[in-house]
Amino acid sequence: MSNAKTETVKIRRAPKFIPFSLTGLALGAVIAIILSLSINNPDGKTPGFITQLLIYCLAGGAGLGVVVAVVVDVFSNRKVKEAEASKVSSK
Repeated sequence: MSNAKTETVKIRRAPKFIPFSLTGLALGAVIAIILSLSINNPDGKTPGFITQLLIYCLAGGAGLGVVVAVVVDVFSNRKVKEAEASKVSSK
């Protein structure tokens, strides 16, 4: 015999944080490359400076990507749909 138990469940689409973070990393790398190419001072283009610029832009881009994912998650919570689901258990 099987017993069917009906419950109300919430269905929503939640964003995945890793793609947002990787997109932020990519945008940070592009910004770092643009910034390093825009420096005209020959003393300012040392490898250490470019490395620091890249690291800071990557971290900022990843952080911004996570913030965007959290904002999208908050807005996706507003579009929650409810459905009836049956839980069937057999003994």
